[in-house]
Amino acid sequence: MSNPSFHRLPAISWPESSMLVPRNQQKSVIDVRILEAAVQLFARSGFSGSSTREIAQLADVNETTLFRYYGTKKELFWAALEARLLRIKLSRELQAGLAGDDDPAEVLPKLFQFVVEVICGQPELMRLLYVSALELPGSDEIYRNHLGGIFDSVSTYLKRAAARGAIAGIDPHIATLALVGTVISHSSLYQLFVGRELPFATTMEASSAYSTFWLNMLRGSMDAQDVASNAGSLIGD
Repeated sequence: MSNPSFHRLPAISWPESSMLVPRNQQKSVIDVRILEAAVQLFARSGFSGSSTREIAQLADVNETTLFRYYGTKKELFWAALEARLLRIKLSRELQAGLAGDDDPAEVLPKLFQFVVEVICGQPELMRLLYVSALELPGSDEIYRNHLGGIFDSVSTYLKRAAARGAIAGIDPHIATLALVGTVISHSSLYQLFVGRELPFATTMEASSAYSTFWLNMLRGSMDAQDVASNAGSLIGD
């Protein structure tokens, strides 16, 4: 997925109620405005390319107020990233499917729907993750805190599915990373190598293509005809 060029950020239209506040945190309206401005600027210009003065201006506060909430720019970045990570939640239906022994044909489409919505539907979050990986060493702890439980749920489900013969014997950790990596690499590199937009009209269509591809892989039934048909669905006609 290509990154758009930003010349000037539009003014933020702040909600009258604090709709941007994560449910498990009570934040003031000013705090929310600062975090949202930080998300936009850090996602656009990276950590080094964003100044606290610019963030304060976009949030319509002064720098003194900003530093009352966050002592350093690095602290503000981590808070901005965490605010976005807190939005990532598995649906109850997907949680139940992963916790039980539901058939992979039922679980994988729901799983890929979740992954597609996070990766393709939250570009600012993805840019913040890239920025943290490139500019701020030590980001692995915050990833584990917020995403480790999801990773463990998926890998544990795959391990159980392999044990009962529902899918081929695999390393569940590698498989979990590969499932997510498929969506990331496909959305990031497709236009570069194929020369056109992704061949999906909806997230549901994308989820179906990814899950069909991986069901064949995980069940060990990827013969030549399957490869051809699945390649077509992921690459397009």
